[in-house]
Amino acid sequence: MANRHISTTISTTTSPFDALSGKKQSETPANRRTPRRRRKANHKSSPAKEASNTLFSDSGRKIPSLTPEEYNPLNSVQEIILASQWNQGRRYGMPDSKIKENDRKFKDRKWDYQFVRSAVDGYEKHLQYVFENLDNDVDCEKDISTDGVIDVASFASEQGTITTTENTEAKFIIDPFANIHPSPEKCIATHKLLSPQTLSRAVRALTRCKLDTPIMSQRIRDIERLVGKIGWTPITDDLSYRLLEANGKAGNVRRTLALLELRRKRGYPPREQLSPLTLSYSGDESNNSDFTVGPGEKEFIHAINSIQSAQLPLRRSRNIYLHESSLSESSLDNPTRYLDAILVNMSQRGVPLTSSMAARMLNCYASTGRTGKALHYFYKVVRDPVEKDGTYIPGPQPTHLGKEDLQEWKIARKKEGVARMLTPADEDGETVGQVTAADDGVSNVSDDVVGEVNSSEFEGSYGDMSKRANQRTKVRMIMHPPPPFHKIPSAVKNAPLIQNRDQRPFSFEGSSGISPSSTNFSPTSSSIHQMNPYDRKPKSMTKLEWELEREWSLSLTAAFAFADSLTHGACGHSPIELDVVGWNSLIKACCYRGAFHRALKILNDTMPAKGIQPDSFSYNTVLAGLARVGDTENLRNILISMTNKNVPIDKYTVQAMVDGLLNMGDVSGASSMVQDIFNQHDTLPPYTTHLKIIEFALSNGLIFEAKRHVYFIQQLWKWQPSQHHSDEFCQLVSATKKNPKLSKDALQKLFRYFGEDLLDEDFF
Repeated sequence: MANRHISTTISTTTSPFDALSGKKQSETPANRRTPRRRRKANHKSSPAKEASNTLFSDSGRKIPSLTPEEYNPLNSVQEIILASQWNQGRRYGMPDSKIKENDRKFKDRKWDYQFVRSAVDGYEKHLQYVFENLDNDVDCEKDISTDGVIDVASFASEQGTITTTENTEAKFIIDPFANIHPSPEKCIATHKLLSPQTLSRAVRALTRCKLDTPIMSQRIRDIERLVGKIGWTPITDDLSYRLLEANGKAGNVRRTLALLELRRKRGYPPREQLSPLTLSYSGDESNNSDFTVGPGEKEFIHAINSIQSAQLPLRRSRNIYLHESSLSESSLDNPTRYLDAILVNMSQRGVPLTSSMAARMLNCYASTGRTGKALHYFYKVVRDPVEKDGTYIPGPQPTHLGKEDLQEWKIARKKEGVARMLTPADEDGETVGQVTAADDGVSNVSDDVVGEVNSSEFEGSYGDMSKRANQRTKVRMIMHPPPPFHKIPSAVKNAPLIQNRDQRPFSFEGSSGISPSSTNFSPTSSSIHQMNPYDRKPKSMTKLEWELEREWSLSLTAAFAFADSLTHGACGHSPIELDVVGWNSLIKACCYRGAFHRALKILNDTMPAKGIQPDSFSYNTVLAGLARVGDTENLRNILISMTNKNVPIDKYTVQAMVDGLLNMGDVSGASSMVQDIFNQHDTLPPYTTHLKIIEFALSNGLIFEAKRHVYFIQQLWKWQPSQHHSDEFCQLVSATKKNPKLSKDALQKLFRYFGEDLLDEDFF
């Protein structure tokens, strides 16, 4: 039969991915592909092209290219469909008859993130194969008869990307993937692989791969660039939203804002619904339920999350010794410009600003980690060597002495009665504080308090690990001096402070920089501060007035300026009033910048004056900040205030109180605090707090204090509920009793690690 070219058109929708690939956009994809020659099926891409498009998985390994035999777009699409669902317990095509009735509920809810990663990796491999075998300058005309297996007309109608007209003899389309593979079915299936629906599902599956944020950021960029280089995937409403969601979780702020603007220009309506996982996100698990979602706020929440995801490096490893002005703009220490862009987009699309959205935006100022003004390192952990016979000499050893002199020093210390014998190895052969390749000697220590035990604080924990693999050591804690007086709010309350122009530490006006802990300290001392006569006279202000200054923290100043603009109407929105969640975000920002007096001012004066009662999260945020500078006086006063105002005391309250006492070395007070709050307020801290109290006691040689807290844990084992206890409290005690970290064997092992005995006689 004679085949004639009748009429062929291709969708005129341009692809925004062309901007990623560097291609010049034209009106139609057909204009970018001028027919010149017919390409052979065994076409090979150039080495330079292959080298420039190397893909790597989440582990950094190179993803190998597919062979024609391995290229199966339909199978890849099916895996992506399954991976994009909420659960992947059943593989694609598994019949219900193969699932046992008792296991169906479990298998349907199982999340197999390894399968999701495999599906996304396979999708990338197929995209790479298409790009390597696609020639943009080829005559892609293909003749498919009406007797063919695949109905091209119905396929094109389903995809919405190819339209054809037919005569009485045959159908003709311009198929850019005609020679991708020798199999015509796989060539046609390539359209399904590159369809907006499949890409949308692949991007959605990428967000469920359980990847770290920097890796996820790179993966979504790689997929977008690869699709942009191919240039045959039109963007749709659903695809643009899925890309916005993925870039938001990956921390690609500018790409997220660009997609917001794209959706505005194309008239896509704002999304109305939000998944429960995103709804519960708030940066702190104790305040999740306070955030609500209004109409049309879904995609703007993803844009706000992109800012917080981009701030992850600051939260993880912020250099507290650098000033805020030393941080680069990409660190987003001050996210005001990006929040303004979100507000403008909301206003242009008719989405009103609510108090909940304002609180989410203000929380971005408290997602950058704590600065040096809000932290103090109270202690470090060292390992003292233990002799082969089990003899341990407390304290630092004079390692500068020679071998013979050091041996004489040890003998002298033994004669003085300083040395003592440690507990021998346990049944498993583990010795006291033994350093192994799999254990850096760090036991279960809470990682949310300054002064925490971490591997970097152990002397020689990595450099000479191989030499110390079988060496017995005794873990000991060295307490640092307390923080400077100007860091402790209770020490400088309403006292005038001065600071030189070179930004040196504060000192009391009229004093010579004497610490409040000095014997004869008095803020009104007659001693005169020695100054250079040519120096400018320093200002004298209270600590609160210093914290209100712009130079205290540029980001904190921007946070209050942004909050003030919202109350007066910003970027075309109507004025709003901050609710308790919004004020909590400002309190958190103050505590993270060391402005504790400003946070206390909001807590005690500003919020009550506006008719807003602080909640547990308000007080817990201040307590956690004060604990990191060891202000035990204010900690106790705030706890009394919470009791008098009937503010609920929860596990985070107890944790903050214990952290503050332990940082100041009051192990006995920390253990008593846990017991008193348990008896008076029916609450317990997280299990890590119990372990931390025991570890502090053992590392400081307070053996009986450690056993006293073990005795309290045994009381929890024997505790029985009564009719006066709530169900929530009973569940909390039950979970603590059943925790394997607080079992008898775990506690005995913890004592053996510190070289102490916890015998069966010490238990009930």
